[in-house]
Amino acid sequence: MSASHRFDNAKRRRPDDHARQAMLTPAYVLEPVRSLLGGFDLDPCTEPGNPTDARAFYCLPQDGCSLPWDGDTVWCNPPYGEARDRWVTRCIAEARMGKRVALLIPAHPDTRTFQKALLAADSILFFKGRLKFGVLRENGRQEAASHGSALFGFNVDLTPLSSLGVVVVPRQVQQCLRVAA
Repeated sequence: MSASHRFDNAKRRRPDDHARQAMLTPAYVLEPVRSLLGGFDLDPCTEPGNPTDARAFYCLPQDGCSLPWDGDTVWCNPPYGEARDRWVTRCIAEARMGKRVALLIPAHPDTRTFQKALLAADSILFFKGRLKFGVLRENGRQEAASHGSALFGFNVDLTPLSSLGVVVVPRQVQQCLRVAA
């Protein structure tokens, strides 16, 4: 018997503009990150109402991944489909230019996209439990992620957010491994 019935790859392959890609970051995540960064200069992939209160923002039909990213602090909660690879690449590139970037993506450590972010991040927060997004289901309950989530800090120390989960600092782990070897 095939295991294909357990996996719905169509969800992973949804385009950026699919209605089910819009998952608003819950306030219990957004507010502490906003406070830590002193606000957001840019949110390149948000909703028309700018729920992150970023000073500048892009929303569909604009492709915020390909437009200019002005400002020093960036909040990025990209679509969770396969297209997120290009968002991770852009976040890393902006961080290399000195910007402070917070990137929220699924915690799938077995994927190349996650590992690319892991190797470039200064800190990573693995959230306790599954995030509950600001989208109500038909039964009135908030939509919960079907997976764990991770927040990557590029030029950002996420340690002050440890009440939300476990913070890992990849460079410290790498240094410990070198010492042990």
